[in-house]
Amino acid sequence: MAFTPIDESTWERREYLEVFRQTAIYLTADVDITPFYQRTKARGEKLYPALVWCVAAVLNRHVHFRYGRDQAGRIGVWDQLHPYYTVPRRDAPDLFAMKVTRFTPDYDAFLSQFREDCARAETCGRLLCDETLPPNLCGISAVPGLAFSAFSFGGDPKPDFTPFVLLGKVHPQEDRMVLPVGGEFSHAVNDGSHISGFFKELEETAAGLFPD
Repeated sequence: MAFTPIDESTWERREYLEVFRQTAIYLTADVDITPFYQRTKARGEKLYPALVWCVAAVLNRHVHFRYGRDQAGRIGVWDQLHPYYTVPRRDAPDLFAMKVTRFTPDYDAFLSQFREDCARAETCGRLLCDETLPPNLCGISAVPGLAFSAFSFGGDPKPDFTPFVLLGKVHPQEDRMVLPVGGEFSHAVNDGSHISGFFKELEETAAGLFPD
């Protein structure tokens, strides 16, 4: 884990931070995952771990999604983000646990670790499965039973810079399989071009995960 502080006095987003310090942008888009869906099913695999990897892969490719603060409160860039995702609990199906799996660009290696971590989370019996958490996390959750068209959080404004991603129910739309994806982005570090690029690249990353 590495964190590189920036010089806020010369940072190109200094004005944006001052104006949009506590502003969050919520956007939901339908992502075409037709080839990804077909190939994942053909491999006999679950969609969720592959989608978690795809989201984390996109976020890790770009500096503007990896801004954060260290323990001293300095703004900087993490070298890597790790997905922090939700898992249904076996002892209480209406509840969930939260688990971290360290990201690796090698999908098969990630999948192997995800399966182990997910099995622990299912039976940990509490919300926070990990005793300690690294600070360089990206949150991912799912509402698998609903093809939603919008989402937002209530309460306090977004305190951090890292995107949060919500995955919905995969459903057919004409000749495509579509996944609703919601994102919470900090406007201090993310603008419209960054956000639209996330959804576009997520679709491309999913399509290329399992080539023919």
